[in-house]
Amino acid sequence: MGKVIYVSDPERFSFRHINPWNICADLSKYRELITSMTIQNFRSTYQASYLGIAWQVVLPLIMLSIFYFVFGVILGGRFAPIANESRLDYALALFVGLGVFNFIAQNIGAAPSVILANATYVKSLAFPLEVLPIITVLTSYITLLINIGITIVVFFLAKGMIHPSAIFTVFYLLCILLVTLGISWIFSMLSVFFRDISAFVSPLTIILMFMCPIFYPASMVPKRIKWVIEANPIASIIENIRACLLYGVWPSISSIIFVFTFSLLFAITGYCLFMYSKSAFADFM
Repeated sequence: MGKVIYVSDPERFSFRHINPWNICADLSKYRELITSMTIQNFRSTYQASYLGIAWQVVLPLIMLSIFYFVFGVILGGRFAPIANESRLDYALALFVGLGVFNFIAQNIGAAPSVILANATYVKSLAFPLEVLPIITVLTSYITLLINIGITIVVFFLAKGMIHPSAIFTVFYLLCILLVTLGISWIFSMLSVFFRDISAFVSPLTIILMFMCPIFYPASMVPKRIKWVIEANPIASIIENIRACLLYGVWPSISSIIFVFTFSLLFAITGYCLFMYSKSAFADFM
């Protein structure tokens, strides 16, 4: 059987790319390529280790145990959305927040090298470059899903139930995927033209971390600057995942509309900028 060669669409950027249905249709043509390369990248991460992919479960459990002991037992931390919050509740809230943030931070750090590290695809092959950021994001997205799965299992074993509102976790995980795809498309595109982007992502990640209520509850933020948290969609996603999954709080309609609208528009913006610019990549490599 002959080898399948994926050839990118030769047409230039047009306004049809703004339509999310057209974007999905265009990307679905490469679903086999995206799936195979994502699985390959995910497996290669732990290929040389004895436990292999099992580390994806072992490492989060170790981190969760550390969070429980250090922040729950020693420091007695609390997010305090409920009166009877336990040490495990705090550890799980911290674990979920860090898991979502690490997913974003990892892709912010990886995005500048996504295209630059694959110069062969840019210069030599008619390859759909827009799938490279998708593959990178999906590879780390698997880890995030495993972390959320571990959180659900631990919560169920400790509480004996799962909140009905946890169903909205799926919605917010989709939104964080869209936001991260937009970030990856934008940063991978910009790094081709401005090589200093890679030096900029480190302080950006630190700033973003403290703009999100990861180590502290949003209720602790002074009112005069609380708008910074409320206007941050990533902070809203983290807070809502915690609320739906761990505390049984249903999201408001306004929150759902705000987060989904921002996530979708940001992903479309990132994709459009990438598609508009990719024809010039070879000239700057």
